[in-house]
Amino acid sequence: MSKSRQAICVFTLAAAALCGAKLQAQPMIPAQVTHSTGLVGIAEGQTAQFNALNLGETAAATPAAACTVLLSFVADDGTVLKTKTVMVAPGTGQHIVLDSVADLALAIGVRRDIRATISIPAIPPAAGSATTALQPLCAIAGTLEIYDTSTGVTKVTLASRHKVPSPVITPAD
Repeated sequence: MSKSRQAICVFTLAAAALCGAKLQAQPMIPAQVTHSTGLVGIAEGQTAQFNALNLGETAAATPAAACTVLLSFVADDGTVLKTKTVMVAPGTGQHIVLDSVADLALAIGVRRDIRATISIPAIPPAAGSATTALQPLCAIAGTLEIYDTSTGVTKVTLASRHKVPSPVITPAD
């Protein structure tokens, strides 16, 4: 074999090895489980508050720990209105607030349909397991309430019981 062919072969093998190493070293996109409330209307003079309670249960065989979750308010057209990342310790709660005037600039007589979502880190299924479902890292109960801003009187309360389909987990570029 000539030296130039040998050099090309060595270069090709080295490039293939580097390409394979890059593919193996790519990190996975973080998995999460997202739950949503149904739609509810909010009008001028009202406030929406989405509460997240860590029930202290885990999917893993480890003691319950604080869990970082993403709380969001979403409009009926899918526009994300407001988000907040919170750390929720077991047995405690955190919340995000959406004010109809300060955050949405709603005028008198105007109403907006919103929903709230909670995204929880998840554990991908074990290799070779019969299930492909993601399991939430911690058990978070979410409730959305709409209350009168001036009196604090709650008008509506909804639970976040609807699971939003998760995207396929693929290696990041």
